[in-house]
Amino acid sequence: MVQPRARQRLSPKPRSLSVIADPSKTEAVQLGERMQAWLRERDAYSEQPCDADMQVVLGGDGMVVRAARSHCNVPVLGIDFGQFGFLAHVPPSRWETRLKQVLVGRYDVRVDSTIRVELERAGAPLCSLWAVQDVVFHAFVVPGGGQQMALLELYIDNKYLNPLPGDGLIIATSPGSSAYNLAAGGPVLAPGSQTFAVTPICAHTPMRASFSVAESTPITLIQLGRFPISVCVDGQESFDEFAPNDVAHIAADPRRFQLVTFPDTSFYGRFRQRFNYRIRPGYPESGLFHYHDARHNAASMSSTQRTSPGSEPAGTIG
Repeated sequence: MVQPRARQRLSPKPRSLSVIADPSKTEAVQLGERMQAWLRERDAYSEQPCDADMQVVLGGDGMVVRAARSHCNVPVLGIDFGQFGFLAHVPPSRWETRLKQVLVGRYDVRVDSTIRVELERAGAPLCSLWAVQDVVFHAFVVPGGGQQMALLELYIDNKYLNPLPGDGLIIATSPGSSAYNLAAGGPVLAPGSQTFAVTPICAHTPMRASFSVAESTPITLIQLGRFPISVCVDGQESFDEFAPNDVAHIAADPRRFQLVTFPDTSFYGRFRQRFNYRIRPGYPESGLFHYHDARHNAASMSSTQRTSPGSEPAGTIG
């Protein structure tokens, strides 16, 4: 017996969309102008992101994060003009198809946690930072003193865990877990998981495990090194005088990162195609997992082909 297909739940139809293009990418700027004209024809364009129901960003993941940091209450749809396309996941060739879907409500909004960092010195507030992707505590070269080692005392859930000597520490959200955190050996967090990854960077100790921590769990760091280190959020803002005996309190922020996605896209498909295409080019899925459903199997086989760098993957991205 054929089961009826479940009816897709529609999202609210946006009244207007803003368009932001990376000014350093000529093709992104040109497409942004076409997109603005297309939206004006449909009376659905807003000049200001703060007045729009959605902001369309043409650039890389960094541009998507920058837009979210500027207007976190406005969902972001990323058109991929970058290198990896985890957040800016729509290929430029599919922009019109995706915008048509958006205007009729055929889209989803993924909501992820963000991080608030409160720095204090001698019990007094020092600096407050906000991160969409990650906060990185990192030693740097001291003029005349060479490369120094960071030493961070780590507390999770107000419990002393360990001192961590090394290059530093990353605390990443789900959207940031596939960036520096992954490169440092940390876990990839499921989209919308409301957890943070705590990952040492080149730890000079046998204890170098990464932890997945619920966003409700407080995290505290005490700087025990000899020299100040840097505290950088999203690779876009930093405080470079986190000095010995300073304290950092890390917790979830009430603000949320809102990313526009579509029901026919898959984060795990994007991950495989972004990182696995060089291992066995053209190697298809076995189909054994879906052997009970020939139609599903045929669709899966066509949508899981490896692609070469720079070409658009089929089926799961954008």
